[in-house]
Amino acid sequence: MTTIAELRTPHAPTWCPGCDDFLLLAGLQQALAASAIPTEKTVIVYDIGCAGNMADFVHTYAVHSLHGRSIAVAMGIKLFRPDLTVIVIGGDGGIYGEGLNHLVAAARANSDIKVFVSNNYLYSLTTGQTSPTTPKGAKTKSTPLGVTNEPLVASRFIPAINDQVWVQKVSAKNIAELNGEIKEALNHQGFALLDVDENCVSFGKQLR
Repeated sequence: MTTIAELRTPHAPTWCPGCDDFLLLAGLQQALAASAIPTEKTVIVYDIGCAGNMADFVHTYAVHSLHGRSIAVAMGIKLFRPDLTVIVIGGDGGIYGEGLNHLVAAARANSDIKVFVSNNYLYSLTTGQTSPTTPKGAKTKSTPLGVTNEPLVASRFIPAINDQVWVQKVSAKNIAELNGEIKEALNHQGFALLDVDENCVSFGKQLR
């Protein structure tokens, strides 16, 4: 059985103090340890962005992909090696913006990959521009007059594409629920998407 200590790397996380990605990281490590999935049978594909920095902090096989292409890479890995547990970690920009077409394809195919989205409603690594999930009317660095588009709500959008897939939304602040949903996603047979509601401590004040 893999322990949490074995899933940790020597590298200290580099997120801003108080970032909710710390909670996602801890929950993922706990779930992987509890699932007894061997590290050599686990591949995590990371998108670009704050959440993608997790590539340095989890001791499994990993691919740090291009922005928005993490799901496509994960689907390819799963097709070639169906025996592996394949996970995707990304933000709302990479998964719901640049990578939305790949997300739709994975849901339609019910691809057996697990997608965890660090959704802070902004492109935070590039200092707080609006993302596909930014609330309508929010004044951000890139929309000083307010967002005019309707926000994308993945927990409603993806099940409408394929009602056989597993989709949940959870607050990172509810640690017990977050950890439980991560475990459930890993155990689901087929496509799973967990949208993790987060707050960016550096740029999220724009949304208040």
